[in-house]
Amino acid sequence: MSKMGISTDPTLPCVELPSMLVESPSVSTFLPDDESSIYPLLSTTNGTSTPVTFSHPLTPCQDNDSTASGNLCNEDADVKAETSSSTGSSSGIGIDAPDTAATALFHKPHAYQHFQLNNFGAGQDSDGPNGTLSNDTPSFVSWNWPLIRKCTFFVFMSSLLAMCAIVVAMIVTLPKTCNPKTAWYRGSVFYEIFPASFQDSNNDGIGDLRGITQRVDYISSLGVAAVRLNSIFPSTHYPDDFDQPTSMYEIASVLGNTQDLQQLSAALRTRNISLLLDLPIGEFINQLDEATTTATALVATLSTQSNNESIESIEYTDTATRTTPIKRSTSHFSISTAGNAVSAVILRWLQLGVDGFYLKGLENFVDDDRLLANLYEWKQLLGPNRILIANENFIHALSAELHPLALHHLDLIDVHLNVWNDTSLLEQHINVILSGSLAPTDQGTWLHWSIGGVDRQRFTRNGQNLNVTLAAILMQLMLPGTPNIFYGDEIALEAIADPESEHNETKHLHHLSTMEFLNTIQQFTNSKTLPWLPHTAQFSYKNFQIVTDMIKLRDRSPSLYKNAICKPEMVLSNTEVHCHRKDILVVERVYPRRNSFVSVSNFSDKNISMDMTALYFSGVKMLGDDHGKKIYFAEFAIGPWQTVVVKLDK
Repeated sequence: MSKMGISTDPTLPCVELPSMLVESPSVSTFLPDDESSIYPLLSTTNGTSTPVTFSHPLTPCQDNDSTASGNLCNEDADVKAETSSSTGSSSGIGIDAPDTAATALFHKPHAYQHFQLNNFGAGQDSDGPNGTLSNDTPSFVSWNWPLIRKCTFFVFMSSLLAMCAIVVAMIVTLPKTCNPKTAWYRGSVFYEIFPASFQDSNNDGIGDLRGITQRVDYISSLGVAAVRLNSIFPSTHYPDDFDQPTSMYEIASVLGNTQDLQQLSAALRTRNISLLLDLPIGEFINQLDEATTTATALVATLSTQSNNESIESIEYTDTATRTTPIKRSTSHFSISTAGNAVSAVILRWLQLGVDGFYLKGLENFVDDDRLLANLYEWKQLLGPNRILIANENFIHALSAELHPLALHHLDLIDVHLNVWNDTSLLEQHINVILSGSLAPTDQGTWLHWSIGGVDRQRFTRNGQNLNVTLAAILMQLMLPGTPNIFYGDEIALEAIADPESEHNETKHLHHLSTMEFLNTIQQFTNSKTLPWLPHTAQFSYKNFQIVTDMIKLRDRSPSLYKNAICKPEMVLSNTEVHCHRKDILVVERVYPRRNSFVSVSNFSDKNISMDMTALYFSGVKMLGDDHGKKIYFAEFAIGPWQTVVVKLDK
């Protein structure tokens, strides 16, 4: 231990001190004996003390000359230090050391080894001999950190790009609109086809099921949700007496077979179109059978049978109505002769891909005690996603007690609109339906509007204006419920003209004109074959585009396809129909937070101008060559047999 108490421990850095060390006046308090060896750098050799010259650190007396690099300041040999009276500490120390001290300090390899181990440790890359790691260095120091940083950056950027891609994909796949949903048959548009007049595929002059399959792209382009076949059942002279079927289990041979029907159903289903079938039960039976209790078992049996099984035929005789044997398959379902004939028919066609049935002639059984039980059974066979349709006349013929019970088992009620009547009568008919027992509701039975059909005359006939049909269809598509378009009405197909009465034997079928198609090499049949009915004179494909645009507008507008405004406490009507003047019918459709629409139909042969500002101010025309045109109702003008659809300004 030196005079100043500086340790001479050889393990400490070997710093050779100057030969002279002048003590500070406050050495007794600043570096007391036995307690002042707190500076490991200040060690001596061989236990002898060497005087060190101290000077104030701020004294500008350092010499950077290489020959005196170890001297902190040798200009003044006196040590000057001031001691604070409150702390008793020195304000500064200067050291005057020869060159050998600095040389030893900076050139001894192990002078600071214990500091490196204690204070820097893992921060050094080569602490051991020959630049190797010491034994105390953690293993992760030797990892390839540049590669780790690159991989981490790559993973981070990849994750960031993946998250961005997911967000973009979610945004792209989001629906453009957030419209309320309905069942597939509610608010959509149906297309009714008489098969013998739609498309002939085998050039025999009569349309068939394969012909309809060939035209599924045309049907899909129209934008309809279902195709309804009027009558496919055999009769004595089909299609002349199509309304007198001899069986509901078979298909008329001129139309095809069950495989053709299955192919048609599959082709439609790939385009999200359902297949419906008319069942003329009123023409086939006189009395309803007892409802069976085996309906569920029959459905289970039906679902387990393979569609590829061979069809075995047996004879079934309905002693109450027919003496002609009726053939049906026993490989698909089993039902005894004492079972329910209509249930067996429904099961038969369900297996072949039919999604619903129009029960024609059901009004003949309103007094039958078995009616409700049969309706319940038929609906149970179909399930919630297949539909039953009945006629308006059936509902009106029911008693007040049976009315709500029957509606519980039906999905759609067909209502026929006669636009040839006075406009005020048409308006009255629509409002009675909308405000009566068939008033629109979100759930339950919906309305099925028809203006044409297999038992109705066409609007376009005897060379009349083709706009008659277009005006009626656009008005129909504005109504709440499910509109039904009869084939050919979308192009204003004209009924067969026979001014010379050359075809009186088929006069009752002249509204079933053979279909016309645009931009196709083959029309209804080939040029060498005469169709089963005379060729039609007029049609308009300009109407087709307007009708399809209206269907698209309906599909994307809740104001049009929704049946009503449903709130938790009540159901409000979203339709207002009124007659303006004598021949003008106005239909207004609204829905909360959506665009409102109004159609103005002129069912007369005159041009009409009127002021409608008491009802509406302005809007935008939605259809036709001038769609997008601004409409002002102060001077609203409309041509004869025309319907104008306007989106009202908010």
